[in-house]
Amino acid sequence: MIETYLLRDLAEIDRCGSFTAAAKALFVSQPALSRAMQKLESQLGVELFVRGSARTALGPLGRLAAEHARVVLAAMDGFEAAVREADRARRVLRYGSIAPAPVWTLGPVFAQTIPGREAEADVRETEEELLAALGEGRIEAAVLLRTPPGPDWRGRPFLREHLCVTLPPVHRLARRKAVSFADLAGETFVLFGKVGFWLPLCRAKIPRATFLEQGTLEATRSIVANSDLPAFFTAVAASRVPAPEGRVVVPIRDREATALYHFVVPASRADDFEPVFAALPGADPDN
Repeated sequence: MIETYLLRDLAEIDRCGSFTAAAKALFVSQPALSRAMQKLESQLGVELFVRGSARTALGPLGRLAAEHARVVLAAMDGFEAAVREADRARRVLRYGSIAPAPVWTLGPVFAQTIPGREAEADVRETEEELLAALGEGRIEAAVLLRTPPGPDWRGRPFLREHLCVTLPPVHRLARRKAVSFADLAGETFVLFGKVGFWLPLCRAKIPRATFLEQGTLEATRSIVANSDLPAFFTAVAASRVPAPEGRVVVPIRDREATALYHFVVPASRADDFEPVFAALPGADPDN
């Protein structure tokens, strides 16, 4: 049985063009690499190298062997990756979400109903991305703004979220009981960048607005707490990003400012997720 490292050494010699360069790339000494190739030749019962007084190089048979070695190595790498990915899929539940708030709600549900698997969420901005990932099997479930029609899907609404804006008391809109997206035209907002569909929605609905996207919730919270810039807020998100002290929370009245999230799986997997459906909370209004 030929050891894998011998094939990798051979392929590296062919790639680098010399023992010296290959030994450097492999972080081994040149004598050690020469001994490895002598061992490979002995196991194969053929000569792979043309040895001269000044230089040793791959011969025609050696180049052919290196080409086949690369094929074997690629197959072995693919084998290892496939097995590891299958094991990971067995232990990890991958799902997608149209916004971050449902992820915070689903975490405890998954821990309760599927204790042997770690849930891993991917927040995306469009339902099309999530449906494509579901269809291709890259994720097992998704949180969408609707359950797609037809018999191929099983879904249930479980959470409602309403978008508000937080403002300093001196802001021109701070005394309003509610505002519209149009009222916020021209404002500069601080927000967490990974908010799913909310960001393209706000970009489309608020004219001439500027959005200062932050990479973490901590950075978002810090900037909001130390500036007079408007920011977005929901009651669902309050558990992760509490409303800053000294600020006013004003609801946005537009119909699009309310999202009803649905937990959706392919109908063929509905039985596997029955415990999740049974444990999902009701879609109570987010005030």
